[in-house]
Amino acid sequence: MTVSSKDAAEESAAVPPRPVVERPPARAADRGTRPALKRAIYLRDITFHLVGRDFASRHRGSSLGWLWVLVPPLVQLLVFYFVFTKVIPLRVANYPVFLLTGILAWSFFARGISLSTLSLEHSRDLVLRPGFPSGVLPVKAVLIGLVEYALALPVLLIALAFSTGVQWTWVLLPVLLAIQLVFTVGLGWMLAPLQVFFRDVQHLVTLFVLIGFWVTPVFYQRSKVPSRFHLIYTLNPMAHLIEWQRWIMLHGTYPQPLSVLALSAIVIGIAVAGWAVFRRFRHSVPEEL
Repeated sequence: MTVSSKDAAEESAAVPPRPVVERPPARAADRGTRPALKRAIYLRDITFHLVGRDFASRHRGSSLGWLWVLVPPLVQLLVFYFVFTKVIPLRVANYPVFLLTGILAWSFFARGISLSTLSLEHSRDLVLRPGFPSGVLPVKAVLIGLVEYALALPVLLIALAFSTGVQWTWVLLPVLLAIQLVFTVGLGWMLAPLQVFFRDVQHLVTLFVLIGFWVTPVFYQRSKVPSRFHLIYTLNPMAHLIEWQRWIMLHGTYPQPLSVLALSAIVIGIAVAGWAVFRRFRHSVPEEL
């Protein structure tokens, strides 16, 4: 049976039209926020992926795997404990945990600054890839140092629990680690592109880390430093961070909030300056690689 055009017209007229819903126009802030949020998520995901890939590749095939992360700080602990308790006694209370706190904090910094300096040079294939956000490479390098710190941290916490007891101030440790992370990333952003143009930078960084180890209270008390050298330690962010970590981990006390805020402002300024240097050179880096 055929349907006449008149019947088809009447049938279509019987179906109510779909209502038109008018959507409010997107605000300019929303249009700017969504791409920025997607970009931030993308950078986070790619950074975490690179951290996991590099960390796994560093320990793939070794007999101990990631447990090798624990070996250097523990060896340092044994050597310094012998030297400064048996050979040249410093007479520091709870010296093993005092020493391990300083070693882990300094190792995080030294590892991060060394890896981030070479991060662009050692990732040439990624830097040369069009559209790749090379700014994540120094961040990835510093995060590897943080991962290694986190893996060794349970050893410190167990030692502290048996020596000085559990302190509620331990919950403040992430704040100090975040400050140290931003500080190290800022230096990494500054040094990574400079290393591409001036290959002597890595050697200067090695000397800087070596000298910094001795002028930072890693294995001794800052209070024992003669007053004429106090300015060196006042200008050293790592001296403050290591001392504050010992306060919250060993003694159950915490630094003055204003001091923490002041150091945070300085560290953010260093990070901003580091990012400015990185942006200044990042477009010329592929040509040098």
